[in-house]
Amino acid sequence: MKIGIDARFAGPEGTGIGKYTEKLIEHLQKIDSINSYSIFLKESNWNFLKLNNKNFQKVLADVSWYSIEEQIKMPIIYNRQNLDLLHIPHFNVPLFYKGNFVVTIHDLIHREFTTSDVTTRYKLIFKLKKFGYQKVVNNAIKNSRKIITPSKFVKDQIIETFGIDPAKIVITYEAAEEEYFRSIRHPERSEGSQPLIIYVGNAYPHKNLENLLKAMKLVDQVTLLIVCPRDIFYKRIKLSIDSLGLNAKVKLLGYLRNDVLVKLFKKSTAYIFPSLSEGFGIPGLNAMASKLPVLASDIPILKEVYGKAALYFDPNDPRDIAEKVNKVLSSQKIKNNLVKEGKKQVKKYSWEKMAQETLKVYEESI
Repeated sequence: MKIGIDARFAGPEGTGIGKYTEKLIEHLQKIDSINSYSIFLKESNWNFLKLNNKNFQKVLADVSWYSIEEQIKMPIIYNRQNLDLLHIPHFNVPLFYKGNFVVTIHDLIHREFTTSDVTTRYKLIFKLKKFGYQKVVNNAIKNSRKIITPSKFVKDQIIETFGIDPAKIVITYEAAEEEYFRSIRHPERSEGSQPLIIYVGNAYPHKNLENLLKAMKLVDQVTLLIVCPRDIFYKRIKLSIDSLGLNAKVKLLGYLRNDVLVKLFKKSTAYIFPSLSEGFGIPGLNAMASKLPVLASDIPILKEVYGKAALYFDPNDPRDIAEKVNKVLSSQKIKNNLVKEGKKQVKKYSWEKMAQETLKVYEESI
């Protein structure tokens, strides 16, 4: 069988979806020596992805995500490879592609958060993009052979929203990144003697960083590190930090390479995840692998993935966020228990298992 994987998201540009795609291809190479693969890449991530299995070949597809060009050019690029099956690891399946495909739907956040606050575009352009998103997602869900989701929560959302047969949807849980297991925790703290709370991710509105900042106003003797891409949402958060007078307490770090991030996790006191909605939540598992206590929003998806290994708070209540942060910082017993539960919880997930389950989806889709 000849399988195509759209890997244009692989690498740091693609954030969580990029990491998922990277790990999927990395582990498929280890377990599949029978099928052949065409891996579609942009110029910017051509050298990022390492292929060491002779059955895997790179194909240049230097086309921007979510563009008109993607809708027109990508079906042509896919068709040239004479694929038996195409895997698109996001909702952006071109409307004009008529071959067999499976799709990974990581979340329905675009449907949940539909105000123009979530975009940098003019409102008319936002409405057009929203219409286009709905058409593309409906096509991906309706015409795919199988739908892959990273959690039961997202599967249930798709069933409820689109009326899809549950048998068409397969859950393949993601995992922590291996490098976070390897390093040893640093007992000393950086940034003077203050505890470090760290957040890693985007600064999109649904990530709820505004409420996290308000909570920081209520917590003494702590430094919050926010690691996120330098985009328009980063600039908005910078303005909020300035207006709340938090420049001494909150450090906005921008994008960091993984090796730097691993070291920063080892020096931190706790990880915080204030999101209002997620599809999975890899950063919290990375924190557990690093033996960090995790504080997280009391939302169904994070409770599904983290279980008893996080201290949960109401993400809409800055006072509750602050109270839970203080709890972790002041109680060694709570901290130790979260680390202990985290070590158990993170071992439930495996990228190799995810790749094996995905390969089974491929085999069942033809």
